Amino acid sequence: MRKSFLVAGVATLALGITGIAVGQEPTSTVDVKLTPNKAGTKSKPKATALVLTVNNALQTQTAAKIKITAPKEISFSTKDFKYCNAVKLANNGPTACPAGSQVGPKGLAHADAGVNGSRPARVAFDVTPFATGPKTLGFYLKLGDGNITGLAVGKFSGRTLTVNIPATPAQQYPAGSYNALIDLTANLYVKRGKSVVKLTGCPSSKKLAFKTTILFVRNDNTPDKVNNPTDPAIPTSTATGTATCKK
Repeated sequence: MRKSFLVAGVATLALGITGIAVGQEPTSTVDVKLTPNKAGTKSKPKATALVLTVNNALQTQTAAKIKITAPKEISFSTKDFKYCNAVKLANNGPTACPAGSQVGPKGLAHADAGVNGSRPARVAFDVTPFATGPKTLGFYLKLGDGNITGLAVGKFSGRTLTVNIPATPAQQYPAGSYNALIDLTANLYVKRGKSVVKLTGCPSSKKLAFKTTILFVRNDNTPDKVNNPTDPAIPTSTATGTATCKK
């Protein structure tokens, strides 16, 4: 009898834990759109515009990197565009870039500034992408209408784009005052048949799965690194989203 009660109790506990896990709110979400969404082939890929929006529910945590992993039917390349020197872009802004190096219209990012203080304030960054090399993008950041700017560097590795968020002004501004990512919308456009993003196929489900991972700033007690005053509740947040396609 005791054994039966023990088994039943363990089973009930397991179901309860499972129910809690299933019911937990996501720590981030991602929405993806491709236009046009008609697929090409590996030998004749079709250029497409990508609009990707990441929302972060952990709104007291400072983002260090965002990784975007595309499905196998997507390829990334900057070969259709001219390149802008990343140092010149960071120091002098978009006017330092040659015509034909911008790879998308302005996107937008929101953050809460000063989350380690008593009165965080919501701020907005314009996010404008430029091709800066064969496997790199530069996302030029401009805070509001002011002169506070920065450059987030994105690097392609296979089907993954990793965007490194700069310490200033995106992670901290001023130094020691931490910002928390609220949301980010990135646009990569099609211009005269050219794009950073190309469709090489469409699965039978007609759905393309994307994954985003936000990596948060950690406190590793290293003097030469940017550290949070306290460790984040979780080191990363992963989300998946789908975009439709057609053959």
